[in-house]
This record gives sequence, C-alpha cells and structure tokens, in this order.
Amino acid sequence: MKIIFSITSFLGALILFAGCSQSLRPEPADLVLLHGKIITMDPARPRARALAARGDTLVAVGSDHQIEPYIGPRTRVIDLNGQLALPGLIDCHGHFMSLGESLMGIDLRPARTWDEIVALVAHAAQNAEPGAWIVGRGWHQDKWDRPPAPGFQGLPLHHSLSAVSRQNPVMLIHVSGHAVFVNEYLLKLLGFHRDTPNPPGGEIVRDPNGQPTGMLRETAQQPARDALAQYKARRPPHLIEAEFRRQVELAAVEALSNGITTFHDMGESFETIDMLKKLAHEGGLPLRLYVCVQEPASVME
Repeated sequence: MKIIFSITSFLGALILFAGCSQSLRPEPADLVLLHGKIITMDPARPRARALAARGDTLVAVGSDHQIEPYIGPRTRVIDLNGQLALPGLIDCHGHFMSLGESLMGIDLRPARTWDEIVALVAHAAQNAEPGAWIVGRGWHQDKWDRPPAPGFQGLPLHHSLSAVSRQNPVMLIHVSGHAVFVNEYLLKLLGFHRDTPNPPGGEIVRDPNGQPTGMLRETAQQPARDALAQYKARRPPHLIEAEFRRQVELAAVEALSNGITTFHDMGESFETIDMLKKLAHEGGLPLRLYVCVQEPASVME
C-alpha cells in the first residue's frame, strides 16, 4: 500500500514550450528563470535558456524571448546568469524521518577512528542529564583509518565507550541502519548478558570470552530501538510534535540541498503519515513524498 503526496517542486515535472500567439499574452507565471542552461531531459529539445512555472507545473520552456511574456507584476524572476538548471533528483529508496532524526543526534559520518567517536560521545555525556539517551548515526568501520584496538572482527569493544557514558544509555546507529553499537548502561537496561540467546534473524556480537561487545545486528537491535521509542513517548505531546516538525525540516533541507525534490520513503506508521499529511496541508513539506506504509503484521491483518 502506498500513500502519495504531491507537493510543490518547480523542477518536478517538465512540459515543453508549445508556442503561443504573439497577440495573446499568457497568464503570468509564479516563477520565471532566465538566462540559464536548462536541461529538459527531453530528447526532442534537450536544452533551453528559460522556463516558467505556475504552482507545481512548468508551463513553458524555451528562449528568454519566449518566456518573458510570462512575467507579471507578482512573478518571481531569477536571473540564472548562465548557471545550470535541471529537473530535481528522485531518491528511489530512503527513510525520510530517520534522515531527520540522524541530523538531530551526533553525526558520526566524518569520524575516521573509533577514538573520535568515543570523544564525541564523551562530550555529549558531559552535557546530558543522567538517564538521558545519547544517540548518534552514520559510522562505518570500513571508513576508519585504522581498526579499533582492542577490537573483535574489525569492530570495537564497548569498554572505552562505556567508560565515558556511565550514567546514560548510548546507541550509535550504523550507516546501513542494520546494526547499532551500545554501551554497557544500555546492555544492562536491555538485560543483554553472556547467556542471552540471539533472537531469530539477529546477533548479539560477542568477544572470544562470550561477552557482548556492544554490537547488535539486525533484529538484535530492535529492543534498543523500542526502548528509545518508549523513552521518547513519555515526553509531553507538545515536545513530541516539536521534534517531529524539526525532523521533517532537517530531512527536507538535507534532501533539497543535494538536489532531491522527490523522496520515496520506504516505511512509516499510519500515525507518522497522518502527521506528514498535516504538514503538507500547512505548506510545511517542501518536496514530494511517496510513503510506504509500515505497520506490525497484527495491525495489517
């Protein structure tokens, strides 16, 4: 099942200039781009100099002379001064809300060693209330300059991380989203120990002595994610909504800054979809979202 939102994006669709009578002035456009390099993606007319957009539709593409009649008193006119304009990119598989959430926590993408990540968590822990969650995302062990020491299978052990975060649960989400690394505080909170069995489809990674290293793969990470969700759900409703809006804002800015004007979100709850629809009606969703429904099997039956 797929819910489709169509939100204004001036480069989302392309209608070629069909020509109009010189004696009949067209209806003014909302936006006109002039003096640029317009890539139409249409083999019949691959390039143009200018375009006119009204609402979420490009109504004309052609030369500067052909597009100038679309300029009215309220038309926003942008002189591209020779710069390139082309249809927006389409992300065919992503997780929109997770993208926004990742930008609200510790950004682990630039880290080049495990020690850098530990230092980032240590700084966050110094400013966190006891019991508050510390969440980061974006690490990948293959991008580090050197393997962690001590380590196991190219992955770190939790001890150095746990030493700087004794009063806070820490969850560091792998860039793939298919694993998390947690500290000792969270391992104890989840009840994970030497004798805890691996869940079906998941793995609690263990060192040669059988002790959890802190790495939780696939379904083994779900208890940590559920615990974080329960922690967040205890906040006042106005704070929950404020964070939701912030997640959407950050995800949208990140997407648009990389030229992505259409985003296929591969799974959100009905509750999240309803909130996205609310933002869309308010004009607070500046790109197109195609959202797949993701609910527990018991809900879908």
